[in-house]
Amino acid sequence: MRGHRKLGALACALLLVVTGCGRTDKALVPDPVAPIVRVGYSAMAPDYALAKLYVAALQLKGVPARLDRIESRRAADGVRNVGPGVTQTSSIGHRAKLHAISTGLVDVVPEYTSQLLFAMNPDAPILRATVRRDTANPDAEFDPVFAEMTRSLPQETRSLRPSHAERTMVLAVRNKDPHTDGIRTYSQLADRCERFSILIHAYPADALEMEHWAELVNHRYRCTPRSLVTETTVTSGDDVVLTFAPDPLLLSGDWRLLADDLHSLAAAYIFPLVAKSAVDRPRQLIFDELSEKLTTTDVAELLRVEYRTPDQLDQFITNWLRAKGFSGREK
Repeated sequence: MRGHRKLGALACALLLVVTGCGRTDKALVPDPVAPIVRVGYSAMAPDYALAKLYVAALQLKGVPARLDRIESRRAADGVRNVGPGVTQTSSIGHRAKLHAISTGLVDVVPEYTSQLLFAMNPDAPILRATVRRDTANPDAEFDPVFAEMTRSLPQETRSLRPSHAERTMVLAVRNKDPHTDGIRTYSQLADRCERFSILIHAYPADALEMEHWAELVNHRYRCTPRSLVTETTVTSGDDVVLTFAPDPLLLSGDWRLLADDLHSLAAAYIFPLVAKSAVDRPRQLIFDELSEKLTTTDVAELLRVEYRTPDQLDQFITNWLRAKGFSGREK
């Protein structure tokens, strides 16, 4: 009998090398995969357009997917699903999406590196450090902001490969304007800041977040403008705007982006935040391919179509996927 036990132990020891006999290591057990990928989005820009892009890419590859709107509600803490397509949470913005993902009510949401980190940990030292844009690597753990954000995530979630597309806050001045001629950097603007009214170009869902970043610019550069106003539209009298990098306003060529010479605003790269239980390796590769091809200009063009001709957004996404060589195949 003792000999049989020894033989059994030896057999298991050999199998352990190959199959993990007797182990419960999750790395050796395939994650369960949701039958349909629920792609969540909030009211913040550019969530909806990116979520539509994610759904279209998944469906093109043969993966069932649908949109789920994440709404804020005035109720007890927590989140709940109120029917197909709608998830409600007492949180707002980034935290609402994070709660929906970590509680399993949606499977993937578009997110933005430094902005999600700030929502989770506003006192993270890396957000106050000088991180040059050209030394940050949006592709992996070598971007210190991305690395810190990943470490801060709930264990039920996972950050996939970030794209080169950004949702970073930027300052821009109007081209061919004598009032802003010669201004190329944030520091140069700060030297004359009191002469200008700065317009925060934002929709209501983004206003509070953008006003926070405006305060940070003010603090780092000692830039106190004549006035600071949040509006959804820009007029011909506006010379300086604070907005998102993919704002369609910047596609016109009428605006000049200023260099953040003190590197006060960490880059916010766009990436998919996923529930570990819902996205296996084949599905991850679909998101990785999207991230590889997505640029800030692409996101701005998606938003321009969403704002101006929303009924054409689906066709625009289909054409974009085709133009980027995003071919369909079996899941």
